[in-house]
Amino acid sequence: MEPAGICLRCGAPYEADDTVCYSCGAPIGEIQSPTQPVRAVRAPKSAPETEPEPPTPAAPPPASPKLPVWQPPQAASTTKRRRTLWPAIALICAVTLAILGGAAYISHAVHSGPPVANQIIYRDPQHRFQFTRPTLWTLTPTTDGVIMSDSNGASTATVHVVQPAPPLTAAGYATQLAQAPEMQPPLASAPQQTIAGAVWEQRAGQVTGQDGAVRQIVLLVTVHDGAAYVIQFSSPISSYSATNTLVYQPLLASFAFDTTGV
Repeated sequence: MEPAGICLRCGAPYEADDTVCYSCGAPIGEIQSPTQPVRAVRAPKSAPETEPEPPTPAAPPPASPKLPVWQPPQAASTTKRRRTLWPAIALICAVTLAILGGAAYISHAVHSGPPVANQIIYRDPQHRFQFTRPTLWTLTPTTDGVIMSDSNGASTATVHVVQPAPPLTAAGYATQLAQAPEMQPPLASAPQQTIAGAVWEQRAGQVTGQDGAVRQIVLLVTVHDGAAYVIQFSSPISSYSATNTLVYQPLLASFAFDTTGV
C-alpha cells in the first residue's frame, strides 16, 4: 500500500487515514516549522589519525630494603692483628737504626783519618824537651832529636835541636831551612806561633817528593838556651787535615822544654 503523503516535519510517510505522524507526532498537513527544535542526527566525526605513542616502559618494582646482616664483633681479630704487627714494626725500626748507625760510623771513619790510640808522654833522653805522642806511631830517637811516623811512613813529625852557624836567629834559620834543595818550591812564611812560652817562626807549603806524592810541609823554628829547636810536620795533602787534628796539634799543645835535668 502506497503512503498517502510525507510528513512535512520529519519526512516520514503516513497513510491516508492518519491524522498525526507516527514518527514525530506532528499533525498531518502541518506546513509550519515546529517551534520546538528537533534534534538532528549527525554522523560521528572521525578522530584525526595520530601516531601511536610508544609504550611507556614499566617502572622497575621498588627494591626491597636490605636488612642488616649481623656480624660478629671484630675487637678480638683487631687486637690479634695489632699484636702481630708490633713485632714487625719493632724489627723495622731496629734495622733502620742499625743502618743509620753503620752509615754514621763509616762516614766518621772515612773523614776522621787514621785512628789514634791512647797518648803517652815522650821525654827526650838528653832532657831538652817533651811532648805527648800517639802510641800507634813509630818513634825513632836520633842524636839531635826524634822522628815519629805513622804505620806506613807516609806522615812524619820530627823534633831537632841544632847549633846553626852564627848569627843565630829563628827567622834566619827558618828561611834557610825553607829554601833547602828538598823544599821546592820554597816554603812560604806563615804566622808566628807561641808554643811552650816561646815565639816560633813558621814556614809552610806543598812539596812534591821524589816518589811523586805531594805533601804538606810545616816548619816551626825557635831559639832556646842558645840552641835552635825545629819541629817539622810532613803529610800527604789528602790526609793532612785529619793528621793535623789528631797528631800534630796535640803534639804542639803538649810540647814543653824540659828544665828538670832528670
